[in-house]
Amino acid sequence: MAKSQLLLGMITSACLIAACSSSKPAQQADSQPTSTYGSADALPQVQLHGPKKRIGIVDFEDASSGGGGGGYHRRDSDIATSAREVVTEMLVKSGHFVVVERDRIAQVLQEQKLGQTGAVSSQAAAQAGKLLGLQALVVGKITDYNMKNEQGGFGAWVRTNNQSVHVRVSLRLVDAATGEIWAAESGEGTADTKSTMVMGGGSATQDQTMGKKALYSAIRQMLGRLLTKADNKPWSSLVVKVDDAKKVYILGGSDIGLEPGTAMSIRRLGDEIKDPLSGQSLGRAMGPTMGSIQLAEHLNEKLSVCIPTSGSDFQVGDMVVLDQSAAGK
Repeated sequence: MAKSQLLLGMITSACLIAACSSSKPAQQADSQPTSTYGSADALPQVQLHGPKKRIGIVDFEDASSGGGGGGYHRRDSDIATSAREVVTEMLVKSGHFVVVERDRIAQVLQEQKLGQTGAVSSQAAAQAGKLLGLQALVVGKITDYNMKNEQGGFGAWVRTNNQSVHVRVSLRLVDAATGEIWAAESGEGTADTKSTMVMGGGSATQDQTMGKKALYSAIRQMLGRLLTKADNKPWSSLVVKVDDAKKVYILGGSDIGLEPGTAMSIRRLGDEIKDPLSGQSLGRAMGPTMGSIQLAEHLNEKLSVCIPTSGSDFQVGDMVVLDQSAAGK
């Protein structure tokens, strides 16, 4: 009799739980991720100085071990792709950059045999960036990704599922002209959800969006630092053509926000500087200022034509920088 009453009480309690949660859609999380999933309103606010920098984002590398003890195991085998998509979305929404499509970058990397899937050296990033008219490339790596599922309940009457995802992401922002690493940041994110199934009601299935929710949290955590470091770097471009009519063509067009009449200087790039121990490129020395130019017009979204105002002997590959009077606008 006592056992029957206990069983009846358990069933009654379970029914009450189901009734309280019946208004929730299936698979709705009882505890939400720490970040606002997919919301641009929660992005860090960093004031932009100067024209927009043209950047690209290469495929991310998944270097996480995936799995181990403690009930954790890998689930999302495409987490590197999800991470790249999240970074792309958030950088576009920040309004600080002109972001080049991933497919164009992947094509150049493949054609030039420069490396893909996140394993891109600073030198390779610089070469690909020059070919696409970029000022910087974002290189990313998933260093940790684990999912934990804890299931419980009362026999066949009540089933519960507590799901948790933890992710760690690292990002590098690499100068496309010199190969210099502008910024290297990392962030961690966790997302949790709970679900209950009572006598066939509700849902105790796994939430397939948990990995991406954790990624939003991890990337948002470091995005403000990344934007600040990128904004502290002055805008620059490259000379791509000098014709007989003394016109200078530069990378960067209507989409970067430079107005006709903007004054710029042209500097010659010096030798590449390498770390004597590792051999890694540390960037290139800056050579002399060759002269000044003025923006005449935008030919399209990534190409502008300029008129020299002083100096001569401009060459393809020379660096273009804003004059001090225009740099803070």
